[in-house]
Amino acid sequence: MKNANQMIGCCGLDCEKCDARIATITNDIALREKTAALWTKRNGVTILPDMINCTGCRIEGAKTPFCDKLCPVHNCVREKGLDTCADCGQMDGCLTLGQIAGNSPSVLDNLKQLKQNDAPRMTVNDAEYTVIKLLGKGKGGYSYLVTDGTAQYVLKQIHHEPCDYYTFGDKLQSELRDYETLRNLGIPMPRLLAVDTPQERILKEYIAGQTVAEQLQEGRMEPDWLKQVQAMCSLLYPAGLNIDYYPTNFVPYSGTLYYIDYECNGYMEQWDFEHWGAQYWTAQTPEGTEDL
Repeated sequence: MKNANQMIGCCGLDCEKCDARIATITNDIALREKTAALWTKRNGVTILPDMINCTGCRIEGAKTPFCDKLCPVHNCVREKGLDTCADCGQMDGCLTLGQIAGNSPSVLDNLKQLKQNDAPRMTVNDAEYTVIKLLGKGKGGYSYLVTDGTAQYVLKQIHHEPCDYYTFGDKLQSELRDYETLRNLGIPMPRLLAVDTPQERILKEYIAGQTVAEQLQEGRMEPDWLKQVQAMCSLLYPAGLNIDYYPTNFVPYSGTLYYIDYECNGYMEQWDFEHWGAQYWTAQTPEGTEDL
């Protein structure tokens, strides 16, 4: 990923304010000598004034030997195939970067700004949202956690990738029909906030928290969750419907279990909760699985 502000170095230092770059651009001999002496003392290696010749560590042009070959941050970034520390998932706990930040606290702010500026953006009806992360991929689309700067939402992008075990019609219209059907039945779900038909995108309320599947993997299971699923079934079955009972599609929040997908299908006994879904609602233990 190429970060936009190329004058911010790999470590977050602002190259535009660096004495080495200023001495190079202005051909300031005295500043070269002063910088060489300071860097020699700071880094424990001999740096001569004629080595102070650098236009910036991330742009084309001259580099000091230290910036080009010896800088541990620059070397680390190159080895990982990154552009700056902002692209690294280990940035927050990095001891090497921490040493630089100890002398120049602004580097962390610079890197965070780069990360924010480089975050992918998506639109729904011309309203722009910053993508925080991919939440998951289903057979009908990709779901992203996004923000408009004030709140978080789920943006679902419909895809048209083949699925061996499912036949689709108009995915977007099916999603909208299913939402209305389940909402009218009283199934707890995130609210539908916006629909962008040309781009096949929908914006949904974000129900914060771990899915039931994630909590089961950590050995947590609340009996009330099963009661709430069964309460949903008591509404669904008489209406001739099933939902996708797999626990990745449910999030408990403030005492209510939410079905965070909108998909529903005609009722078939082999796909109802008792005959299919319940088998997946078991908490994981160190010894294996524990039936509930």
